[in-house]
Amino acid sequence: MIRKRLGDALVDSGLINQEQLKEALGKQKEMGKRLGKVLTELKFCTDESIAQALAGQLGIPFIQMEEVVIPPEILKLIPETIVRSHTLMPVARKGKNLTVAMADPLDAFIVDEIRYQTNLEVEEAIAPETHILNAIRRYYGAEDVSQALKTIKRDAILEGIHTAGLATDVSSFDLMATDEAAVVNFVSQLIRQAINEKASDIHLEPEEDHLRVRFRVDGVLNELVRVPKANQAEIISRVKIMAEMDISEKRLPQDGRIRAKLTDKNVDLRVSSLPVVWGEKIVIRVLDKSALNLTLRDVGFEEDLLVRFENAVKQPNGIILLNGPTGSGKTSTLYAALNFIISPRINISTAEDPVEMQVRGINQVHVKTDIGLTFARTLRSLMRQDPNVIMVGEIRDQETAQIAVEAAMTGHLVLSTLHTNDAPSTIGRLIDLQVEPYLIASTLLAALAQRLVRRICIKCRQPHTPSPEELADLQMDKLGITEPLGFFRGKGCTQCGTSGYKGRTAIHEMMTLDDVVRRMVTAKATSAEIRKAAIEHGMVPLRKCGIVKASRGVTTIEEVLRVTKSEEI
Repeated sequence: MIRKRLGDALVDSGLINQEQLKEALGKQKEMGKRLGKVLTELKFCTDESIAQALAGQLGIPFIQMEEVVIPPEILKLIPETIVRSHTLMPVARKGKNLTVAMADPLDAFIVDEIRYQTNLEVEEAIAPETHILNAIRRYYGAEDVSQALKTIKRDAILEGIHTAGLATDVSSFDLMATDEAAVVNFVSQLIRQAINEKASDIHLEPEEDHLRVRFRVDGVLNELVRVPKANQAEIISRVKIMAEMDISEKRLPQDGRIRAKLTDKNVDLRVSSLPVVWGEKIVIRVLDKSALNLTLRDVGFEEDLLVRFENAVKQPNGIILLNGPTGSGKTSTLYAALNFIISPRINISTAEDPVEMQVRGINQVHVKTDIGLTFARTLRSLMRQDPNVIMVGEIRDQETAQIAVEAAMTGHLVLSTLHTNDAPSTIGRLIDLQVEPYLIASTLLAALAQRLVRRICIKCRQPHTPSPEELADLQMDKLGITEPLGFFRGKGCTQCGTSGYKGRTAIHEMMTLDDVVRRMVTAKATSAEIRKAAIEHGMVPLRKCGIVKASRGVTTIEEVLRVTKSEEI
């Protein structure tokens, strides 16, 4: 009866017609799902349009859950089991009135149940189902993590740490194994969810009255759950045990690694601890081994830039430098370049800090500065190992820069990274590292600046008309873009968790040295002068590359502006 009323309300609103309702009701019997879910799967409408139509038909408020901040005392009014099973959220209380956002406000039985349990009058409101599910995840955590968190008790935690064992021969942990110990189960669920959601990092952050857990997904941090302060020490200890770190040392930073088993695959995790005011902060980096199989096309190169970069990587000697901030995907691009040239006939050696992913057919050295194995010392040793290609994780100091240039001068191809804002600034940075300009001019094959932008979700992508302010910020006229362009954005759907984005890609700015630029480098021209000349000779600026991608529906202009706001136009 309730579902029939829902269908009638949607027909009355004009959102669907009788034929669509009939088809959906038939499918509903086969699929055993809620009518709203069936309608969205049949693509007759979206859950947001359903919610807005019902709000108008029933005369109840439509709530944007992303804009609502719910106090903890309000969350406690309705049991979590009801919140999850009926897809609703308590939003606000005013006196004896409790506002509840519901995916199905026609469910009179649950309204009566809430009224009975809370002894409050329920004011029904409506919100899209996916928005409510995101709010549940934000405030209560994912269901597996939430259930694991509920079972944490001190006795179980102590037992879990004891049964986990301090034995040093434990090399991997089975995340699919069932374990009664609460803290063991909680940490395993946390790691499993991070892997499933393709998070790059897990942050465990001690605060004054709780332990905050956040995931970084597609470059953006989102809070997952807050753990009671009483359980903080045991959870941190469990992670340190898994990473084979010293659990008694809480005053100094430590690093460790975890190899976890998830169904039929192994996952490597890099763990870092840092003493902070309210305890030890832990960051777990989920190492994405898919980077080992990346091609240069997968990285996101535009077609003409791809050809130019491949030509540079094919050269027998010289230096190729990738520039960008931490987390801009430089290492993935380096691995993709190595994948492009790897061959039984080529000796490839790397110096990395740390070696994040182990690659067959490549000699990888883990730099350890604490024992004197620096980048410079490793490079000197690699030079005596008859290499064809050398990859250096990062050029940080004068000595490393000098040896890298010497390697390029003596017939080796060197790939490395620098921290600069754009490609032309590479010249100035190398000069700061005491590399002679004439050596830069003769050895530098290409400087590539890179940034990561979020991809628009292809399931909910739609045309978007930017505001005049956004268009002004793009400064397209200065980039030589005069024709009108169309742009896109993601509306938000179940596939992308209503964010409108799913996955990331890169935008690039590549400078190669022709005779004109080489003469300018030798003459010690400024970065601005070199940049102007490079653009005149075909270099596409980062922002222009981003605008091209945005016009093709790959990303949004908001993302382009976010990662290029410091770029000189």
